[in-house]
Amino acid sequence: MDKLTKCTGEGCTLRYECHRFTHIDYYNEEPFFVEVPFDFHKETCEYIWNDNAEWLFLEIERLTKPTN
Repeated sequence: MDKLTKCTGEGCTLRYECHRFTHIDYYNEEPFFVEVPFDFHKETCEYIWNDNAEWLFLEIERLTKPTN
């Protein structure tokens, strides 16, 4: 999660559920989205990174590793 692009969460209703907003390290330089990726018409974000997304990423990573 260290290399995750961060988000300022301005106007986003999902910001407190998203690790892109809640895990910002203000002491290190991190990449941020230029614009908040939240879609205000659909009230969703295609880049949300919450606990479910973290679990899914780790499972995909586990399944794609070579077994031998």
